[in-house]
This record gives sequence, C-alpha cells and structure tokens, in this order.
Amino acid sequence: MTTMTFNNTCFEKLHKSEAWMYTNVSALAKTEFAFATTFVDESIIREYDIAPANPLIVLINGKLHEEASRLCDGVTVNANHALQGSVASRGDSEIPSVECDTITIENAGKQTIHILQFVSGECPTAASGRVLIHASDHEEVSVAETHVCLGEETHLFMPLTEIVAGKEAKVTLVRAIRGSKTAYQLGQLHVCQEDSSNVQTHTITLAGKCSRHEVFAYLDGEHIESNFDGMYMLGDNQHVDNHLRVEHNKPRCNSREFYKGILDGNAKSVFTGRIYVEEGAVETDAMQTNQNIVLSDDANAISRPQLEIYNDDVACTHGATTGEIDEEAKLYLRSRGIPADSAETLLMYAFLNESLEDLADDEFRRALTGELLSTMPGGDFIRTL
Repeated sequence: MTTMTFNNTCFEKLHKSEAWMYTNVSALAKTEFAFATTFVDESIIREYDIAPANPLIVLINGKLHEEASRLCDGVTVNANHALQGSVASRGDSEIPSVECDTITIENAGKQTIHILQFVSGECPTAASGRVLIHASDHEEVSVAETHVCLGEETHLFMPLTEIVAGKEAKVTLVRAIRGSKTAYQLGQLHVCQEDSSNVQTHTITLAGKCSRHEVFAYLDGEHIESNFDGMYMLGDNQHVDNHLRVEHNKPRCNSREFYKGILDGNAKSVFTGRIYVEEGAVETDAMQTNQNIVLSDDANAISRPQLEIYNDDVACTHGATTGEIDEEAKLYLRSRGIPADSAETLLMYAFLNESLEDLADDEFRRALTGELLSTMPGGDFIRTL
C-alpha cells in the first residue's frame, strides 16, 4: 500500500465555483489517500455478481481482477483506442483521476456486459475506473456498471465512462451505486451520438456519503434519441448531486432527463440540468423533470433546471416537484388492512419503481428492487404482493 500521488488539493475550493456551489467536498483535500492492491473475498464478488450467465468484468481499485472476470469477445483491457478520451476532452469536468485500467467494449454482441468495480482498503483509498463503450453504426450494446465501496473508510471513487454511438446505434447503460454509506463517489459520463442513434442511461444511487454524477452529452447528428434517468434513496448524512449538460448541436433531436428520489433524515439532493440548443438546431424537443419526496423536515432537495437556446423552433420544457407522502393515499391503504409502515413503503416503492421498470435486464432489476425494499420498513410485506 502506497500513498497516492494525485493532487487532492483541487477539492479544497471546488464548492466556491458555480457548478459545485451546493456540493462541498473540501474534506477530501485534508484526507491522506492510499493506493491499495486489496484482495476482495470471492464471496463478496459473487454477492454482487447478479447476472452469472452474462460476461463479467471485475476491477478492484481500478485494476482488472482477471480470475474473477468472465471476459468475452469485444472486450479489451488497456487497448490503444483512437476514441479513448476524445469525448471526455470536450467537457469541463474538474474531477481528477488516478492511474487505472481502461476497459473498451466494441463489437461485443447484444447480451448485457456487467462491469463490477470495487474500492476497498484498510485506510482511505482513492481509485478510478475508465470504460469506453463504442457502438459502431447499427450496433446494439448493453452495459451495466455496479460501483461498490466496501467498509467504513472514507474511500474516494472517480469513475469515467465514455459512450460513442454511431449512426443508428443503440446503447443502454445502467449504473448502480451500492455498498458503503461513508464513501465519496465522483463520477463522469460523456456521450457522443451520431445520426439516428439512441442512448438510454440509468443512474441508481443507493449508497455513498457524497455522490456526484456528471453527464455531458453531445447530440452531433439528426434524429437522435437521448435519455438520462436517475433514481436515488438517501438517509442521514447522504448527499447526491446530479449535474447534466445536454448539447443539441443538430436539428430534430429529442432528449429527456428524468430524475427522482426519496430523502430522509438530513439527506440532500441537487439536480442541475442544462439544455443547450445550438443555432440552427431546429425542431429540438428536450425535457427535464426532477421529482422528490422528503420524509423529514431536515431533508433538502435543490433543483436547478437551465435552458440555453439559440433559435425559436424548439420545444424545451422543465419541471420540478418536491413534496411529502400523500396522507390521503396512505389512509386509503390503511383502510384496506395494510399496516402503517407498509402503506408508506408501498407508496414510496410505487414512486421509485417507475425508474426500475425501465431496466431491460430482469437480473439487474430484481437485484436493485430487492436492495431498495431491504432498506424500507415494511419492505418484506411488499415482496409478498
């Protein structure tokens, strides 16, 4: 185990910038991180191996664990790919990275590839993970990433994923944040799309002390469909920041941002979504939605929808709602014999389940649904329905 060499002082003043004003990670500048070549027990790996029939890529602290992986054709490690870094360079993310392996997925077929990334160590550990998903023209690619920080240390995970979707390509990406509630997860997703491509992403946050998910999307062709969904359920001392910029650079493209969550205790969520419409990008159809349910007076939800539009022939909308559990609906369920805690859980589950229903793979949906219900009082009752 060696001390990290990356400059973590960059975190000290980030919250003084407009983009980070509601997310303070200055504590990371005072933390001495290590690079750990930690062994993760096979039983833990199998616990998170939720699709045993699918290809699996396991990384521990950013390094491939080949023995635990099930590699397949179309997956390469540390390949010198011309597209690597090309999309990320277009963004203005201030999240740093440390040395790690790069996974490239290209011409891998239609079955979902599961990338399981662990961060583990007996002291605060920093790690990165890089993934490049390249869908060639007319290709269909499905990837699920699970990010797990183990233990109670103040680990820092800084993953970066790039998606390049060619003409008429289709890419589906699910990212699930699981494991420790004391870790920091600061991730980037960069997306570049060409004519008639379709990209659908889901980001599900069920863990972490502080999570920031940055999305930069570039719609560089016509007739593009681009959808970014997020779901989170957080409790005491947890914070999530979803920060998106979607650029409509060509005419006749559609984008959707749909983020929803439940906040308990003193949990805090931040949603910043900017839709940018380039001059000449006519018939743009873009929508932002952020919905939150707060279960306590100390929970806080901040929504900052932003539009930057340089022509008139567009349909760009945004909406945000924050409220409490519907007491009338809860009373109705109780009148039908459902216990109080189960009635509240049923309403919360119905609110969040819309995000999970859209997941294409049954294994991932079942695993995430099970973890969601396990954190809710009365969750066992919901399983019997």
